[in-house]
Amino acid sequence: MILPSLLVILAQGIPSSHLVSAEIWFDARATVADFQGRATTVTGDLVGGANPADARGWIEVRWADIDTKNGTRNRHMLKTVDAERFPVIRFDVTAVRLALDSVAGTLALHGVSKEVVWPVSVQVGGDTVSVAADFPVDMRDYGIKPPVRFVIARMGAVVTVHVRLVFRKNQTRG
Repeated sequence: MILPSLLVILAQGIPSSHLVSAEIWFDARATVADFQGRATTVTGDLVGGANPADARGWIEVRWADIDTKNGTRNRHMLKTVDAERFPVIRFDVTAVRLALDSVAGTLALHGVSKEVVWPVSVQVGGDTVSVAADFPVDMRDYGIKPPVRFVIARMGAVVTVHVRLVFRKNQTRG
């Protein structure tokens, strides 16, 4: 049975779960051509509790695992975000907001950590918990200057991020 509401799921408590499947991508606007960056190599855990207030979790994605389907653009992206110094994007859930179907947490990106609140939808199955979220991120808030190539090719400062995660309940790592 799938329960679509975060409120219903959390009222029953959240089981501890390990991330088993993920897809995270961003949609970027640019003057020459819009594009996406996509990662399927993501790590994370959901630490549950009998009370929704006890639930916590985290996910991480490495910049090097994000593919824009263009090698030159990938290299420019890694340089723009200074992936050698800041190789990981991390989100830590600090609060679950039942009435708003949202989570609050800390997004660490490019050496800057900011508190954010994002809407989420959650589905729970027999042995999985699926989470979906879509939200904007302004790169300038994290000290990332949107790239400009040859004066005319500009990337917009705000990207739309899409997150699709599947956690397997009570799975232990081997």
